[in-house]
Amino acid sequence: MTSKPRNRHLRKIDAALLGAKIVKDGVEIVPVLAPLKGAVGIVITILETVRTITTNKEDWATLGRRLSMQIQSMQDKLSHCPIPHSTQLLLAVNSYEQKLQNVLTRVRLASGCGLPKRFLHHQTDKEDIMELNLEIVDYLTDFMRDISIQTHETVDQIKGDVNRAKDGVERVEISVDAIGDNSHISKLIPVLSATGEDHDVCLHGTRVTVLDPVRQWVKDPSATQVWWLTDVAGAGKSTIAKQLSTEWKVQRLLGGCFFFDKNRSDGTNKQGFCDTLAAQLANNQPHLRSLITQGIKEIGPTLSVSPFEDKLQKLVIRPMEGVALVLVIDAIDECNERDRGIILRSLLSSLSQVPRLKILITSRPERDIVELLDSYRSCTNSLHDTELKSNQEDIAAFVKYKMRSLVRSSELTEKDVDQLAKRVNCLFILASTACKAVQDSPDPQATVRELLDSNHNLLCDVNSLYLTILTKAYNVGQVRQASASSKQNLLLTVLKAILAALTPLTISTIDALLGIKITKRLVGFLSSVLSVRADGTVLILHPTFREFLEDRTVACDFYLDMADAHRMMAKSCLSIMKLELCFNICRLESSFTPNRSVPDLDERISKYISKELQYGCIYWPNHLISSNITSQDGEDGSPVIQVIADVYPLFWVEVLSALGKIPKAIKDLQDVESLSLGEELDPIINDIKRFLIAFSTPISESIPHIYISALPFTPIRSHIRQAASVLFPNIISVLIGCSENWPEPPQEWLGHSSDVTSIAFSPDGRRIVSGSHDKTIRLWDVQTGQPIGEPLRGHSDSIRCIAFSPDGRRIVSGSGDKTIRLWDAEAGRALGEPLRGHSSGVFSVIFSPDGCRILSGSYDNTIRIWDAETDQTLRGQGNRVYSEAFSQDGHSVVSSSDDKTILLSDAKTGQVQGDLKGSDSTIWSMAISPDGRRIMCGSGDKTIHLWDSETGRVLRGSFQDFSDLIRSLVFSPDGHRIVSGSADGIIRLWDTETGHALGKPLKGHSGSIWSVVCSLDGRRIVSGSNDKTIRLWDAETGQMLGVPLQGHSGDSQSMALSPDGRHIVSSSYGSTIQMWNAETGQLLGKPLQGHSSAIFSAVFSPDGRRIASGSYDTTIRLWDAETGLELGVPLQGHTDVVSCVAYSLDGHVIVSGSWDKTIRLWDAETGRVLGEPLQGHSGGIESVAFSPDGRRIVSGSHDNTIRLWDTGAGRIIGEPLRGHEGTVWSVAFSPDGRRIVSSSWDKTIRLWDAETRQAIRNSLTGHNDTIWSVVFSPDGRRIVSGSGDKTIRLWDAETGQKLGMLLPGSSVYSVAFSPDGRRIVSADDKAVRLWDAETRQALGEPLQGHHSSIRSISFSPDGRRIVSGSSDKTIRLWAAETDPVSSLCSTKTDPLDSIHIFDGEIASRSHEKREMPPVLTNLPGIPYGHHFAPPGFLNCTLSEDGWVSRSNELLYWVPSHNRHGLQHPHILTIPTISPFRATWIDFTDFCYGTSWVKCRK
Repeated sequence: MTSKPRNRHLRKIDAALLGAKIVKDGVEIVPVLAPLKGAVGIVITILETVRTITTNKEDWATLGRRLSMQIQSMQDKLSHCPIPHSTQLLLAVNSYEQKLQNVLTRVRLASGCGLPKRFLHHQTDKEDIMELNLEIVDYLTDFMRDISIQTHETVDQIKGDVNRAKDGVERVEISVDAIGDNSHISKLIPVLSATGEDHDVCLHGTRVTVLDPVRQWVKDPSATQVWWLTDVAGAGKSTIAKQLSTEWKVQRLLGGCFFFDKNRSDGTNKQGFCDTLAAQLANNQPHLRSLITQGIKEIGPTLSVSPFEDKLQKLVIRPMEGVALVLVIDAIDECNERDRGIILRSLLSSLSQVPRLKILITSRPERDIVELLDSYRSCTNSLHDTELKSNQEDIAAFVKYKMRSLVRSSELTEKDVDQLAKRVNCLFILASTACKAVQDSPDPQATVRELLDSNHNLLCDVNSLYLTILTKAYNVGQVRQASASSKQNLLLTVLKAILAALTPLTISTIDALLGIKITKRLVGFLSSVLSVRADGTVLILHPTFREFLEDRTVACDFYLDMADAHRMMAKSCLSIMKLELCFNICRLESSFTPNRSVPDLDERISKYISKELQYGCIYWPNHLISSNITSQDGEDGSPVIQVIADVYPLFWVEVLSALGKIPKAIKDLQDVESLSLGEELDPIINDIKRFLIAFSTPISESIPHIYISALPFTPIRSHIRQAASVLFPNIISVLIGCSENWPEPPQEWLGHSSDVTSIAFSPDGRRIVSGSHDKTIRLWDVQTGQPIGEPLRGHSDSIRCIAFSPDGRRIVSGSGDKTIRLWDAEAGRALGEPLRGHSSGVFSVIFSPDGCRILSGSYDNTIRIWDAETDQTLRGQGNRVYSEAFSQDGHSVVSSSDDKTILLSDAKTGQVQGDLKGSDSTIWSMAISPDGRRIMCGSGDKTIHLWDSETGRVLRGSFQDFSDLIRSLVFSPDGHRIVSGSADGIIRLWDTETGHALGKPLKGHSGSIWSVVCSLDGRRIVSGSNDKTIRLWDAETGQMLGVPLQGHSGDSQSMALSPDGRHIVSSSYGSTIQMWNAETGQLLGKPLQGHSSAIFSAVFSPDGRRIASGSYDTTIRLWDAETGLELGVPLQGHTDVVSCVAYSLDGHVIVSGSWDKTIRLWDAETGRVLGEPLQGHSGGIESVAFSPDGRRIVSGSHDNTIRLWDTGAGRIIGEPLRGHEGTVWSVAFSPDGRRIVSSSWDKTIRLWDAETRQAIRNSLTGHNDTIWSVVFSPDGRRIVSGSGDKTIRLWDAETGQKLGMLLPGSSVYSVAFSPDGRRIVSADDKAVRLWDAETRQALGEPLQGHHSSIRSISFSPDGRRIVSGSSDKTIRLWAAETDPVSSLCSTKTDPLDSIHIFDGEIASRSHEKREMPPVLTNLPGIPYGHHFAPPGFLNCTLSEDGWVSRSNELLYWVPSHNRHGLQHPHILTIPTISPFRATWIDFTDFCYGTSWVKCRK
C-alpha cells in the first residue's frame, strides 16, 4: 500500500528536523560550533512551523530540507575554523541569522501562526516559495564568501559549495534518507520524539566521574557489551544518556538511541523501537544503509506488523555485525513491563552475533530489570549520593549555570545560589525544578528565600517542591479574582487533561477540549514541571511529577484521581464531538470516489477536522473505559447519550473513515459494552458496534457510502436507522431484503459456500478465523456470530489450515494450491506475495511462539520454516509427515512421520538436531509438554511413547492399553497428565511420571476421535469425533458433562477452545460453524428460520397458495407461496430424513415419506398428524404420491419395492410391487389413476396397473445411469424421466416408445410437466431449466440461483411459477413465463402494493406506492446494470466484494446476503431472511455521484 501524500510530506519535514537537531546536539557540546546555536534554533523553529502548513506541502518540504542541508554544510565549515573565531566569521553568522528571521516571518505568515485573523486566509503560492528557495541559496552564498578570508578557500571552492547547496534536495538524501525518500528505508515509521530531542546534555565539566568510565568502556574491546546505569528517579540518567549519545554521534560511533517516556503513548511500548533504531542507523552509518534495505526487503509488506524479534534481527542486529557501534536505551523502566522484558531479552540474546556492539541502558532499579541486567550493573557510584564530592560539585555548577543571568542582573546573590545548590541533596531533578521555579518567578529572591526556609523544608525532596510550585500556580493572571477552590479546580482540570491524554496534546487542543482559554497561562506558570514544544504540545518534564500527582499521600489537595481524569476527558471528547461533528465534514463532492483516490483528503482532514475533534473521535471510548464508569453513576452517562442518541454516530463514523480508524472503533466499542452503562445506553452502543461490523467495507472505503450504502441496508428498527431515516430520505429504498432487526447470534454461522476446513480463535477470544474449500478465509465476531468485512481471497484452491499470530495481528493460511499466505487481521488484506516452496498442498501452518517464523507441513512430505520471504526445508523425512510443532521457546521444531521416527530440528537453520526412535509403526499424533522437556507420540502400534527432549532418551516403557491407533494426544496444562484419543472412540488419561492409566477409560463416542483439548485450568476435556458429536468430560472424575454436543449434520472437521475456556467453536463437512458453551455444552445462538439441512422435496398445494417441504432435518414445513413466510410450526414426527411430500388433490391432506421407513399423513390446515404411521417397507422411502381421487397412496423405497396404501383405512393394499433391482427413487399415478410409473437405481422405468398391481409390458430402458425422477404428462399420454446420465427422455406412455431426448449437460434429479403439458422443467446440480415439450428445445437460459444440487422441482397449478427445493436449505420460487418482463408478483393484487416484507414479518407501508422492478427470467444472459442501477447508469458490475460500480465509479455497496437476490430478482427465496433472500431496490429518490449530498433532507 503506497503511503499517503501527507505521510510523505511529513517524513521529509521530519527528516529535515532530525538533521537539524543532530546539528543542534553538536553545537551544544562542541565549542567550535557555538556560533551556530542561534541559527540552528531558528531553522528548527522554521521546520516545526512548516510542518503545520496545509497548502503546497511538497514545496514547503523542499524548502525545509534545503535549510536543513545548509545548516549541516555550515557545521562542516565551522568545524575546520580555528578558535577563537574572527570577527568576520561572527558577523557572517549574525547576518545569516537575521536573514533566517526574515524567512521565519514569511513562513509564519503562510501558516497563520500567531497572526491576526485577517491574515489567516493568506496562502503563499508556489512562486513565492520558489523565490524564497532562491533567496536561501543566496544566503549561503553570502555566508561562504564572508568566511572565505578566515578559511583561505579559493573562489572555486566557494562556488563548489554553493552549487552543492543549490543541489541540496539531492544532497540531503545522503544525510537523512534513512527516513526520507529512499524507496525502502522511507517505509520505516520511527518515533522521532524517542531520539532524545527533549533532553538536555550535561553542563560542560560536570558528571565527569560518571561519563569518563563509560567513555573508557566504549573504547575497551574486552569490556562487557552492556553497561547498565541505574539509579533513582530524577538522578540525571537521561541527561547522561543524551550527553553520551551526542558525543558518540559526533564520533560516528552511535548506531542509534531510544529514549522511553511514559508521557508519550509511543514511549511506553516496543512499537517503533526497531524502526527508530534502524532509521538512525541508516542516517548515522550510511555504509550500512544497503544492509538495512535488504532487511526491509526480506520482511516485505508485513513490515508494519512484523514480529519484534524479526525486525530487530533484520533491521538492527544483522546490519551491525562486525561493526563497532553503540546503542543507547534510556529509561527502559518507563516501557511497560511485558515489552521491556521482550526488548531486553532479545537484545541480550543477540549479543553473540555482534561482539563489537556496546549497549548503554539506563533505568530505575525495577525488580524485573534487575533480574535481567544485574550482572551488567555499572560500578559507578550513586548519581545522587550527597557524600560524594563530585556530585556536590556537579550540582553546584549546574545551579550556578542556571542562575547566572539572575546573578548578573543582581536579582540574586552568589550566596543565594550557593545555598540553593547545597540544599537540593544532589538530586538532579530537584535542582532542575528548583532552578526553573526561581527563573519563572516574578520575584526570584523571594522564591529562593521560600525554598531555603528551614521551617518549610521545601528542598528535602522533590515532592515538597512540586507542592510549592502548584500552590504558587494559584496566582495565574486571569484567575486571580476567582475563589481559591475554583482556581485549584481550574489548575487541576488542566493537569488532568495533560496526564490523562492518550497522546500529547497542544495548548490549543486542551483549551478546545476543556472549553477554556487560559491553558497557555497556566502551563507557562508551571514551566518548571511542564515543557511546551514549538508546535504547542505540552509534556511533563519528568515522570516524578506524574507520580507525585497520582499519589494521594504526598500530593494532598493536588491529588489527581486518574479514573476521574479519564471521565472528565471522556465528557470533553463527547462534548467537542457534539459541537463540531457535522454531515459531510470533509466537503466531499462525489460519492463515486473512494477515500484513497481523493487527492487532497489529507488537506481536507487538516482543514475541516480540528485536532481536538480528531482526538475526541479516536479516544473517547478509551477514556470512558479507563473512567470505570457504570450504570450506577447517574448522569455521568448523559454526554454519551447526547452524542449517540441522534445522527451523531454517522457523523462520528465519517471522521473514523477519514482517519482509517474503523477497526479500532469496533474493538473499543466491544470494551465499552463491558461497562454495562445501563438499559438506555447499552442497546445503542451495541447498535453502533453492529453497524460498524456489518458495514465495515463501505464505510472504510468511502465516506459518502456511510449514508448511501450502509444506511439503506441497516435494519429498520435499529437505533441508527430510526434516528437517521427522516433526515436522509434520498437514498436507495430497499423494498424487499432489509431486515427489521439486527440478526441474533445464530446457531449456525453462514458465510462460506463449501466445507469449513479449519477454525481458530484470536488470542483475545473476540474473533474467529475460518478457512474453507470455497478458497476463502473469513473473520467472525464471536459475540454476534456475524462475519467481519469481506472474505479474504487470494488462494486458488481450498484452504486446508489457518492460524492467528500470537499477537492477533496476522493470520497465516495454507492451501491446496501449494502456497502459504499472510494476512493483516485488522485491515483484512493480504500481506505481500504468497510463500511458495512446497510442491504439494499445505495441510498445516503454525506460528512460532514469538510470531517470527511459520512452520508448515505439506503433502510433499516436507516441513518448511518460513521467515518472511526466506524459508528452510527440514529434510530427512522422506515419507508423509503427520504432525509438527514448535518447542515452547521456539528454538526447535519437532515432527513425526510414517517412517516411525520423530525429528528434532533447529528452527533457524533447519538442521536436524536429533532422531527419536522407539515406535514400530507410523506416528499419527504428537505433543510437547508445557515445560518443553518431554515429547510424546501416539502411533499405529497402539502405544504412546515418551522422550526426554534434551537427551532424546526414552522415558520409561510405552503406554499400552489401546485397541486401535491413537489419533490425538495432549498434555494437561500442568504437564502431569496425558490425554489420549484413539480410533476406537475411547479417551484415556495417564500419569506422566509413572505411565499408569488414571481411572477408567472415558467411553461415549461411537466413532474415531480426531481431537482432544484440555481447558486452561485442566479441569475439563473436550473431544471431537466423526460420530458428529463433541463431548465434555470432567478431567478428575472421567464423567461426561451434560449431553453430547450435537448440531452438525456432517463429520466435524475442526474444533477450537476459546482462550478463556468458555466457548467451543466447531466446523463440519458443510459450510457452517457452530459455537457451544463449554460449561454447559449448550449450543449457542438462535436456530435458523426454516430448514436446517438439505431440502429433498417441495410441492405446491392444489390452490397454489402454499408450499410444503420435506428436509434432511426430519421436519416438514409449510410456507405462504406469495410472501415466503412460514405458516405455523414445523410438522414433526419422523425420526429420519423426510425425503418426499405430496398434497392430496383437494389440498386437505399432506403425505410424507421418510428414511425412517414410515409414511405419515397430516392435516394440511392444522398440521396435526392423522392416524398412526404407515409401516411396511423394510427400507427408507424415497417417493410418495396420491391417486387423483385421493383414496390411495403409492410409495417407492430403498427396499426395491413399490407399495399401495388405502388412505382412509391407513393400511397396505395387497403385496408389494416387485420388479426393480435397486432403490425405487420415483413413483407417480397417471392422471386417470389407472397406472403407476416408477424409476429406479437399476436404470429402468416400469409401468404398473394400479388395480391389479401387475407390470404392464417390459421395463423402459435407455438411460445408462440412475433414473432419479419420472412423471406422467397432464394428458397421460407421455412420460418424462431425468437421470444421472445427464439426459432427460420422453416416452410414449401407451407403447413405451422413446419420443426424444433432452441434453441439459448435468445430472437431472427432478422433472415435471407444466399443467398444460407444453413445457417441461428440470432440476440439476444448480440450475432450473425450461424446455418446450414438443420441440424439445431449451426455453431461455438456465435459471441459476441455488448454491447446491436441486432435489425437487414442480409447477404451480396455474403454471406461472416453479418451486424448487435444494441441498442449500432453501426453497425458491421462479417465474415460469419466458417473457423477460413477466413478474412473480405482477398479479392483479400485487402483495407489495400494500405491505413491506421485513425479516419474515409484514408491516404496513405508509409511503406512496412504488412500481416494482421487472423480473428478468433470462437474467444470466442480460448484462449487469439493467436491473440494479438507476436509469441511465449503464454497464454496471457487481464485484465479489459487493460494490456496484462502473469504470471505478462506486455507485453503492450491497451486503453479502442481498447480492444473490439483487442479481436474481425473479426469485423469491424461502426463508425470506436466508443469505439468498429476495432483494428489490427502488432508485426513484436515489441521489449519488456529484449529487450525493442531496441525500440529506
